[in-house]
Amino acid sequence: MEIALIMSEVDRRTEGRGFELVAVGDGWMFRTAPDLAEALKAVLEKPPERLPRAALEVLLLIAARQPVTRPEIESFRDAALPQKTLTLLQEKGLIRSVGRKPVPGQPQLWATTETFLITYGLKSLTELDPLLEGLRGPL
Repeated sequence: MEIALIMSEVDRRTEGRGFELVAVGDGWMFRTAPDLAEALKAVLEKPPERLPRAALEVLLLIAARQPVTRPEIESFRDAALPQKTLTLLQEKGLIRSVGRKPVPGQPQLWATTETFLITYGLKSLTELDPLLEGLRGPL
């Protein structure tokens, strides 16, 4: 039996129990049912920390061009990228190092994480295509 069929059956059996099964990245996760989400947020959630504009810009560039190096991000933005911005995004689990580019200096390659998808309620990066279209292409 295919995984999708099994997961569909699990979703059907858990219907009406306060949570739902959703596809995220290469896997699946349970999350609060939409009809209960607002009530639960009011009880449990503190206001989310907003990312500084520069960090959000960098995060979108990484999502659009991944894997991407710091020099490539700086070139695209035409501005220096402070290490603290990458550190902030990494500490929040939104990006991770995925290796080094085989060029002189071997800069780190950065990509978004599954936490990025979950944080922004995305099933996959393709949902960002309309927003990221102008950010893709050669440097």
